[in-house]
Amino acid sequence: MKHFGKGGIELGLYRTTLVFLLLLDRQKSTDSITRQSEKLGTSVDFSRIRCPLCKWQPEPAHRWFCASCSYPEYFDAGCETCWNTFTTRGRCPGCNHQWRWTACLKCAEWSLHAAWYETDSGK
Repeated sequence: MKHFGKGGIELGLYRTTLVFLLLLDRQKSTDSITRQSEKLGTSVDFSRIRCPLCKWQPEPAHRWFCASCSYPEYFDAGCETCWNTFTTRGRCPGCNHQWRWTACLKCAEWSLHAAWYETDSGK
């Protein structure tokens, strides 16, 4: 970055400081989302959640990303939040998008999010 004269150096330091503060603020909000998700995760019975296709069971430590997705969700405004989708029943804590579909981290296939939850009638 080129700076000309004293004003340019001050402007460069201002921009650098501003970028740092924005990154710091984004990190705080990400940490807050993670803490909220982890708190919710303690009340989720993960033993009753499994991929409807391969029967893989997620754990509280597993994470999904809110990202733009064509088939099958057709959602193009992903906010890049990382969280455990089962702690919020598929709702992104970053942008509030309710995901209808969830990809399995083992078989990589998509299933309706609601189909992951085992019901008493399914036993």
